Amino acid sequence: PAMVEWCHHLEDLLDKLRSHKLVADSGMIDAILRSVDVLHRMLGELARDEQPLAGPVDLGSLVRAYASGEHRADTGSFSADESRSAAESPSPPVAEEGLSSEPHATRDAAEDSASSTPIATPAAADASGSEPGAETTIRVDSTRLDRAMNQVGELVLLRNRLSAAVAKLGSSDDTLVRLARETDLAVNDLQNTVMRLRMQPCKRLFQSLPRVVRDASRSLGKRVRLELDGEDVEIDKTVIDALSGPLIHLVRNALDHGLECPAERSAAGKSEEGVLRVAALHLGDKVRIEVGDDGRGMNPQKILHIALDKRIISEADAARLSEREMLELIFRPGFSTKSEVSELSGRGVGMDVVRAAVQGLRGRVDIETKANQGTRMSLELPLTLAVLPVLYFKLRRETFALPVAVVDNLLEVDPAQVHNISGTPVIQVGADRIVPFIDLGEHLHGIPLRLGYDPCEGILTDRGLLLVSEALGIEDSVVKPLDISQQQSWYQGATISGGGVVVLILDVQALTSAIRANRAA
Repeated sequence: PAMVEWCHHLEDLLDKLRSHKLVADSGMIDAILRSVDVLHRMLGELARDEQPLAGPVDLGSLVRAYASGEHRADTGSFSADESRSAAESPSPPVAEEGLSSEPHATRDAAEDSASSTPIATPAAADASGSEPGAETTIRVDSTRLDRAMNQVGELVLLRNRLSAAVAKLGSSDDTLVRLARETDLAVNDLQNTVMRLRMQPCKRLFQSLPRVVRDASRSLGKRVRLELDGEDVEIDKTVIDALSGPLIHLVRNALDHGLECPAERSAAGKSEEGVLRVAALHLGDKVRIEVGDDGRGMNPQKILHIALDKRIISEADAARLSEREMLELIFRPGFSTKSEVSELSGRGVGMDVVRAAVQGLRGRVDIETKANQGTRMSLELPLTLAVLPVLYFKLRRETFALPVAVVDNLLEVDPAQVHNISGTPVIQVGADRIVPFIDLGEHLHGIPLRLGYDPCEGILTDRGLLLVSEALGIEDSVVKPLDISQQQSWYQGATISGGGVVVLILDVQALTSAIRANRAA
């Protein structure tokens, strides 16, 4: 009865808004959102076979007063963001430590639960004689799609081995060569089709952000305009599920740390209203999620001093950091620029979890910032997690692999460009870029490659230049987890090459971190 009564009064108010008998204002939107939160709580109690408790008396009275027209707030009309957050299913703010929200008891019918995924069919009548306007979608348990994707991955490995075997035979048998080529095309088409079955629009990822921004900005006393772009960009369902918490944390972090209060913005010659932009963009076989603000920007030197004060980094290591590496200190566990703990931040938990979540999805996080102009956090992620394109390379007689996503370029290595700075080998790449020089022969085999004597080639990554014996080529792979390696943290997993050989896939981030830790010790 308590839930029924609550729903009726809220429905009365929403019906009058829909029929334009009432004009919404900020206070009314607040009451609606709080009422929906109460409904979520009641539904959760029902799901646990408990009798729902009555809602707050003062809130119920306020909703009835709004519905009857007896109460009129004087806080002005609501913004576009507030209208949107009221219209969509809202999410309560997410605690910084957990980076995850409580599951809603109800969802839009188009979203469904995490256990099923809607399935990309045409609405018009098909060859089977379906009537126009008939039901054209079905719901499939997502575990079935996972199994289908895994089977496609195994088929990709078999395709690679078949192509390699045919290539060894040469072109002596045209029929076999043609069959191998047709098999390759068919497997590619099947892979793309199954991959698209798991795709969902980023709108599902963005839908809770208007409510999060509204609540946080009001709590902080800041004026913020939220801009969402790329909601129709599709990405793997697994990626969307895993990114929900980290994305909310990045948004809250931008509101708390990036955007200034109205008085500070006005003093800096800016509009009192800050802009927070969240966008999704397609980049070939990757998707980039951007969270940008037009706030105060980040100060690398200030970040470095805070890291030193908190003993997150040693004085010796600090002396060797570039500006980019100083900015990346915010991803270290325990780092926080806030001296006082608040509802939104100050606990030193969050950004490290964000990067860990993104790296777990085989993605990476980049930072771009300018003083008094703002900051942009970019998350680059693969479209799918089932198949991973890798670059195979030789290290003496052994074959390894690198995810293509971390490779920037292949370079010839000039010994004259290799230098030593404070005990750290570096190499000059281009006219004005110096990056760490990492000899994989030394770190993986214990014997350095001899420049000028041994066959050598450089693989430029975002973590530095890797010296290898020879880069072989790119191939789609299926990653299998490792559970027997003593150096497991250096590898993302293993795959099977076209030649049928088990190949370890190197984790550049883990390897470079281990190298730096060894040098510091």
